[in-house]
Amino acid sequence: MANILGSTAWVAELIPGLESRIEQFVVDTDEVDDELVEVFVEEIRRLTADLQEGLAKSDREMVRMAAHSIKGMGGTLGLPEISVLGLEIENLAKDDRLPDAQPLVDALAKWMESLG
Repeated sequence: MANILGSTAWVAELIPGLESRIEQFVVDTDEVDDELVEVFVEEIRRLTADLQEGLAKSDREMVRMAAHSIKGMGGTLGLPEISVLGLEIENLAKDDRLPDAQPLVDALAKWMESLG
């Protein structure tokens, strides 16, 4: 799956202790097919746009909700790093630390652009 969706190694540079945090999001990906990947990419693009809009508006709830959805989606495709990233952004929104979420959202958006 990593080949289809590119590398997620960049997440480790943003999230301290990533390796110890991904375990809860690892799932069996035997059922993943091209259609599911396509839906994932479409949805993660929409959610990334929601994150960017929420940050621009300083809307904690919009950021929290989009990040929560991303958290749930990553593991489904065998990308637990993306789930941890979503969790981190969600927690920053809950803690009213939106400026700290900006670099994480920017990195997610850059990754999405790399997917084409």
